[in-house]
Amino acid sequence: MPRSSPPNVSALGRFLRLGSTGARIAGNLMLQGLTPGKTGLDWQPVGDLLGDVLGQMKGPVLKLGQQASQWQGVLPEPISQALTRLQNRVPALPFSALEEHLQQLYDGRLHQLFQPIETQPCAAASLGQVHRARDAQGQALVLKIQYPGISEICAADLQQLRRLLPLGRLFRAPAEQLEALYSELHGSIHAELDYQAEQVSLQRFCTHFAGWPGLRLPQPVPELCRPGVLVLHEVTGHAMAEVGHAPAAVRERLALSLCDWLGEQVFALGLLHADPHPGNLAWTDAGELVVYDFGSVQPLEPVVLDAYVQLFAALRGPSSDALEPAFQALGGRQADSPAPHGLYKRIHKLLHPLLQPGAQWDFHRAALHQQLLELFPLMMTALGSLQPASGTLLVNRTLEGHYWNLYRLGACLPLADLLERHINRWTARRSA
Repeated sequence: MPRSSPPNVSALGRFLRLGSTGARIAGNLMLQGLTPGKTGLDWQPVGDLLGDVLGQMKGPVLKLGQQASQWQGVLPEPISQALTRLQNRVPALPFSALEEHLQQLYDGRLHQLFQPIETQPCAAASLGQVHRARDAQGQALVLKIQYPGISEICAADLQQLRRLLPLGRLFRAPAEQLEALYSELHGSIHAELDYQAEQVSLQRFCTHFAGWPGLRLPQPVPELCRPGVLVLHEVTGHAMAEVGHAPAAVRERLALSLCDWLGEQVFALGLLHADPHPGNLAWTDAGELVVYDFGSVQPLEPVVLDAYVQLFAALRGPSSDALEPAFQALGGRQADSPAPHGLYKRIHKLLHPLLQPGAQWDFHRAALHQQLLELFPLMMTALGSLQPASGTLLVNRTLEGHYWNLYRLGACLPLADLLERHINRWTARRSA
């Protein structure tokens, strides 16, 4: 795994680093466009630069890069590959940059409690990195350790985003909705920094899904956890980036387990694991799905679930007209603006056949993302009618992320039937 120095925590320094990177990218592309006889653009230097800068900066900007890495077939291939490497190949800090702080947290007993700790991290991400270890009894563990100064890094990046927020008015987004979206993002970042809350969320998932077939979750070890350090029993698996090499039967089991797990957590627990990038998923040769990183878990209120269920029913129904009250229920419509019925009809035409009873959604063959790209001009004209719905940012991001995970798995499954089963159970419990 590549090495990194501690990231810059200065708001100004991070702003200048991003600004200079943008200028270098623009200059490279402009120079290519002016080169005589050159046809097409070489995106490789851009991908290399983005991967290096985001990996070194860490924090929320790296998290955005990890999310963008899922847009297969949308971004130029060199950029997609560079961002994909950020899912599990983020430059890591040397253990020496963490050891002194860890010794303080464990009252100088770090190497008595963990025998040994592997100094080479097994994973590095946007907010921290993971080291394998064993406890005094020899049990295999992993230590999820926050980067030094990561709170200041997140504050700096959020400050820059706060300054850029008024640009959203160029797309006719209401100020109160932009503020609500910022508040939601701000809350989600701070939630991911709270390892105590993550431990509680993970324990809830472990308790509910104990013995669940086809699913493996890492159990926390509360007595060894400390502020900024989450200690878990190790659960190993193959990286999701390698799942294309798995047999078709294994990929089918993984896709079914993923959908079933999502439906159960949403409609039975009222919670959503909201960080779906492939670095947080793994798989075993037996076709078991392994899920890591419960730092972003979104509670789902019944009123929000009701709105999504209404949208699901509208997409399955015979007329696109039902999408208007569904978007209103979600809070995705600007008041006193005309309904974008043209966009509704196109969306309904795309999704309606895939959500019928018994329909098999072939994620590769349908290539829904390519068809949605064709709707982009129509979406832009509808911005005066639609608005970002507060409370749904993480939900929508998670749905998008798992679309790409199912696409990566080459899934072909009766998605609507799987969802309907969970919805019917949820409805029956509410009416009981």
